[in-house]
Amino acid sequence: MKMKSLLGIMLSLSILPACQNDETSIIQNEVNKYGITFTSIIDDSNASRAYDGSWETNDVIGLFMLSHEGQNMVSGNVPYITKSGNGYFTGLNTSMNYPEDGSAVDFIAYYPYSEQVSDYKAYPIDLSNQTTQNTIDLMTATNLTGRNQTSPQGNLQFKHLLAKMVLNLKSTTGSSLKGIKASINGLKVKGTANLSSGIITATNETATISFYMNENGTQAEAILLPQPLTGKLKIQLELNGQTKDIETTVTGNIEQGAKYICNVNINYKGGEITTDPQAKYTRWTETPLITESQLAKSNIKYITHYTGEYYPSNTFNGTEIRNYSMLYDTDLKIAYWVAYPLCNWYVNGSGKRTDAWDYDPQLSKSLQANLSSSYPANDYDRGHQLPSGDRLRSNAINKQTFYYTNMTPQIGKKLNQTIWADLEDAVRGWSSATDTLYVVTGAMPTTSTDQTIQYTTDRDGSKIAIPKYYFKALARKVNGQYQTVGYKLDNISYSDRNFNIGLVSVKELEEMTGFTFFPDKPEITESIKSQKTAWK
Repeated sequence: MKMKSLLGIMLSLSILPACQNDETSIIQNEVNKYGITFTSIIDDSNASRAYDGSWETNDVIGLFMLSHEGQNMVSGNVPYITKSGNGYFTGLNTSMNYPEDGSAVDFIAYYPYSEQVSDYKAYPIDLSNQTTQNTIDLMTATNLTGRNQTSPQGNLQFKHLLAKMVLNLKSTTGSSLKGIKASINGLKVKGTANLSSGIITATNETATISFYMNENGTQAEAILLPQPLTGKLKIQLELNGQTKDIETTVTGNIEQGAKYICNVNINYKGGEITTDPQAKYTRWTETPLITESQLAKSNIKYITHYTGEYYPSNTFNGTEIRNYSMLYDTDLKIAYWVAYPLCNWYVNGSGKRTDAWDYDPQLSKSLQANLSSSYPANDYDRGHQLPSGDRLRSNAINKQTFYYTNMTPQIGKKLNQTIWADLEDAVRGWSSATDTLYVVTGAMPTTSTDQTIQYTTDRDGSKIAIPKYYFKALARKVNGQYQTVGYKLDNISYSDRNFNIGLVSVKELEEMTGFTFFPDKPEITESIKSQKTAWK
């Protein structure tokens, strides 16, 4: 059968009626040059996949072309490559072409490509070896059907046929987790997939799945075959010959296309592994992980303030819009962190700086510092963790930033009023480049090398811990991809205002502080947390 070329272009391309004929001519000219090409989305996220957040340079997919009537093979297992990693695929060796007679065809695409695949109804699956996960993370796209020369526009919409589990591991004692292993016993690991229907047929063979672990032992990943479970899914941890079984919340079935996140805090002392599960608390993208043992302490309080305004009924079920959350220590009378979203909704409005200094109504006055005026020690300002300038939508919302729980004793003229203020201004500017910027601002009274806490006093003479340093952990999505960056500035006087001297990665902040940032956002991977590039 003679064939001729036709370009597949993005569904999102907008062609005005008045220009349609001209655009079609351009397309037809491109067709003869390149053959059929494809753009792609994965799980409704432009140019993204769960393994590491984006297509990589030279990723290869396989494509089958079938006749629309009768489903006869027209072209089989043709490799296509995204040379720049942007999800735009062209033929690796040769390109497919539409039938010259104008007959309609269907496409079946899959990732990762294997030249051994001849039958799209029986793609072999073997998950026994997890060391190279991008070679077993099976995805398919079957949305392009009934295509011919008159309907060239098309975008491959990939979906995951398998499941994935991610373990976020953190040492609560500061000891190294390097060398830790994680595994799951008794799961089915082999089968076949019908790339057209997405149906997976598993064999009865079971095995132990060993998670792929990063070098520091802080994150483990495993690709899992969808299958029913008996009881809750359990994971075994092993470190220096000691083992610990942990129970996950996954029960009933491992679902196709699901991604499970399990945050595990590990206490390794005296040759024994104990875990500290994540506590149950209201949380959002910006909220760091809080463990059960942390909330069990009488001096640790998790506090959330709401704005008094509500989402529309068709958005988040009309729930009340949050202002900020914090993890507050009533002994030290400071918050370890304050977490909040930042976007135009919060910044622009009729509000102004209220200077409405007051006690936090969610906490007894006796558990807070009296900061009706500044600290008696003249060197310190009442330093906001959530800045007043980030909450100008209304006076009511701004007043909440002046609660004493949001304040810490911060060096004034050469920190709070200069370099730190410039960083806060920059953060507000960065929020304009995204729908929502997620911010965690913190104040740490100790460091890994200095556990001694120093104090000043409030207006009543009560002791208030002095932070040794301040930090910001930031996350935003730009062009469909998450970015992160961190800052750490000591509570000292600075001679200049270049806040980039405090540039760190979010991963480094996690190691410094012991907190896990953005734990409920699987798209913010370890590699993304390791980013250390100043934003513009």
